[in-house]
Amino acid sequence: MANESKKNKGLIIGICVAIVVVIAIVIAVVLGVKGGGLGDSYFVSDDTKYVLNMDASDMSFDDEEYAPTKVHLVYTYSGEDVTGLKAYYEYENAEAAKAAFDYVNETQADSYKSIVMDGKYIILEAKEDEYKDITPDDVKQQIEFMEMLKNMNTSTEGESNDEETEGEEIVDTGEGEIIDDTEETVEE
Repeated sequence: MANESKKNKGLIIGICVAIVVVIAIVIAVVLGVKGGGLGDSYFVSDDTKYVLNMDASDMSFDDEEYAPTKVHLVYTYSGEDVTGLKAYYEYENAEAAKAAFDYVNETQADSYKSIVMDGKYIILEAKEDEYKDITPDDVKQQIEFMEMLKNMNTSTEGESNDEETEGEEIVDTGEGEIIDDTEETVEE
């Protein structure tokens, strides 16, 4: 009986170890797919950083082939000093990020303190000269202004799409004047 008890104990320990290994592998795969733990929850302002989140359509890029889907500007600060600035370029997947990472490393490596890839993100760390003369209050005001502009654009886009413009034609003469060539229809 004692011999059988030792066999069962060894089997139970073996099963427990196997379960722990499987759980560890699943966690590693999930974190690898999500980009090493980076995600929407990181890109939120708090008491150590200010974050500006933008869609790629809010920015222009020299080479649209390597344009990200989103850009997150993260300014870290302590007291009255901005201590760092990183741009997180977010791509659809790790493959697209890798192609863009290679391109940025070849063409713009000297422009940044560091360039790192983390899953579907390319992280561009700015040199200190880029942020040394600004304060956290400056950053906060810039972010609030940019968000206000985004909100204004969103609300005006919705308003302009609600109006019907059937039968209207706007003509640009190329000489700085615009002619409204609207045909009026009279119902009898």
